[in-house]
Amino acid sequence: MKVQWLDDLVNIFYPEVCLGCAEPLVNQEQLICVSCLAELPKTNFHQQDNNPVSGIFTGRIPFKKATSYLFFQKKGIVQSLIHNLKYRNFPGVGKRLGRMAGAELKRSGFMNDIDCIIPIPLHNKKYRKRGYNQSEAIARGLSETSLKPIVSGNLVRITHSATQTRKSRFARWRNVEHIFGVREPATLENQHILLVDDVVTTGSTLEAAATKLLTIPGLKLSLFTLAYAP
Repeated sequence: MKVQWLDDLVNIFYPEVCLGCAEPLVNQEQLICVSCLAELPKTNFHQQDNNPVSGIFTGRIPFKKATSYLFFQKKGIVQSLIHNLKYRNFPGVGKRLGRMAGAELKRSGFMNDIDCIIPIPLHNKKYRKRGYNQSEAIARGLSETSLKPIVSGNLVRITHSATQTRKSRFARWRNVEHIFGVREPATLENQHILLVDDVVTTGSTLEAAATKLLTIPGLKLSLFTLAYAP
C-alpha cells in the first residue's frame, strides 16, 4: 500500500521533472507538463494529402498517405522529448504522444482503412542495449486510441547498421539498404499497413523497410512518424 506522505516527501527532495522543459511536474502531471503539451508544435499534415512528409517519399516508393505528428526543432520541446524517449529510458513518452496522435488520426478518418500498425524494428543488439524499441512504444500508443492492432516481430532488422547521424542522404540509404527482412510475408498479403518510426529526416530507413514490405502481394502502405525534421 502506497503511503502518500512518503511520496510527497520524496518529491520534495527528488521532484519529477517534465521531460520537455525540465521544470518540476505538479499535481497530476505525468512525464510532460501541461505547458509543454499546450506548446507542442503539431504539423496537422494528416489533413493535407500533399504535405512535406509525403513529398519526401513521392517518386521513391508507392504509398497511400504519409504524415508526422510534430515538428522537430533543435533545442526545442520535441527534441528533448525524443532524446528522453530514445536514450534515457522513457518509453512512456513515446506511448503517451502516440496515444495523442492516434486520437487525432482516428477523428480525422486517417486510420479508417488501415488494417494494422508495424513499428520499425531495432536490431537485437540495439534492443538488448536499450531494453525497448522506441518506435514500438509510439505504435502502442497509436494502437490504444486508434483501435488498430500492432504487428511486431514480422518485420525484422537482420543486420545491425551504424547510426544515421551526420550521414548524407545517399550514405543513409546505403547504410540501411539491405537490413530488413519479413518472417511471415503471407500474413501481410492484401493488408494496408501503417509503418511507424520516431523521426523522419531523409526517409532512408522508412524507404528501406517499405521497399521490403512492398514485395508482398497486395500490400498497401502508409507512413507515420512522431516527428518531422525539416
